[in-house]
Amino acid sequence: MALQERLGRNKTILANFSYLSLLQVFAILFPLLTYPYLLRVIGLELYGVIIFAQSIINYVSLVINFGFNMSGARNVAIYKQDRARLSRIVTSIYWCKFILWLVCLVLYLSVISMVPFFEDHYWVYVLSFLLTFNELLLPIWFFQGIEKMKYITFVNLSARLLFVVAIFLFVHRQEDYLLIPLLNGIGAILAGCLSLYIVLGKERVRLSLMPVRELRSAYKESLPLFVSILSTQIYVNVNKLVIGSFLGMSEVSIYDMADKVLHLMKLPASMIAQAVFPKISRERNIRFINHVMFLSVGIALFFYISMFIGSDWLVYLLAGEHIEEASVIMRLLGISAILTSINGFLGGNRLVPLGYSSVYMRVMVGNCLFFLTAMGLLWLTGSITMYTVTVMAVGVEVFCFVSLVYRNWRLGLLGLTR
Repeated sequence: MALQERLGRNKTILANFSYLSLLQVFAILFPLLTYPYLLRVIGLELYGVIIFAQSIINYVSLVINFGFNMSGARNVAIYKQDRARLSRIVTSIYWCKFILWLVCLVLYLSVISMVPFFEDHYWVYVLSFLLTFNELLLPIWFFQGIEKMKYITFVNLSARLLFVVAIFLFVHRQEDYLLIPLLNGIGAILAGCLSLYIVLGKERVRLSLMPVRELRSAYKESLPLFVSILSTQIYVNVNKLVIGSFLGMSEVSIYDMADKVLHLMKLPASMIAQAVFPKISRERNIRFINHVMFLSVGIALFFYISMFIGSDWLVYLLAGEHIEEASVIMRLLGISAILTSINGFLGGNRLVPLGYSSVYMRVMVGNCLFFLTAMGLLWLTGSITMYTVTVMAVGVEVFCFVSLVYRNWRLGLLGLTR
């Protein structure tokens, strides 16, 4: 009976976790399905260029996001019963994102047009910008906040499935490589428009003009979260840019292979974190946070052991050949999956919903500075290799873990004493 009652109380969380599981599992599996095919058709070098362009767009998308995915989900979760307040929240976020999108469009096109580095594959970088529509239009934060993830799951999966089918239908030669960012962008636009239709139609949210002061207030509220997320992504995703700039695009493809497996390992903790975020924001229960954190760590540890044993087989499955570098990098990066499963529940799912966004921001900025300093030393000493970059990625997660434990201990938020 106790188990039934507990399941009943957490029915919404379990439902959203299931939909998030579907969404994120297929978000990673679909690229893995096309990976071996695209490597054979367009080769390591061109595939590396496409991944390099997507890595740049990830940072552009972060600017457009500006932390609204966290602040938006939190505010929607709190005010989802107040229809008028909810409409104002959604409207202000869309206006803020649209303004940032326009600024990014102008700056991005200016940079890739003037910098010689982008000349050889100019249209890859132009077409890759279409992916920013995913950040502009797709309101995952809204559906996460109202705890109705089924809509966004079906929309996203449909768009991604169309992309996978289109890749196999239209990309047959190396000369077709421009279709990859184009088809990806079309999928992002379709998914964004359909999800926006659900928000306005089924959920009856009304968009309107907003006073400048409310937009300014929205930017101000999300700024600490933006700085935190940007700082995190600098040391999480910049590795592909460093490898592409200093080593080559083939090396980007090899590193990306290991990184895709890492994302698969991080998936359970990420899904759990997103599913429980609204509940944590409402109830602010540290004991609940700890229970979920230990569950996530256990799952991450299981996945790491499985990956460590089967890494050679995974590389052969994805690349069609044995690549020693990919296998070693996969095993090293896997350690960070365990650390991020802890760090997520010490930072984004603890400090932020409990009202310590500024503390979280300072920790993330500190991690970023640690990473940039270490990367600068590697550059000055001529020590940049795929292995040193990988070790640095794990080292930053260790530094992040120590920083978060210390901050939570000082604030009395660890909740480990009776």
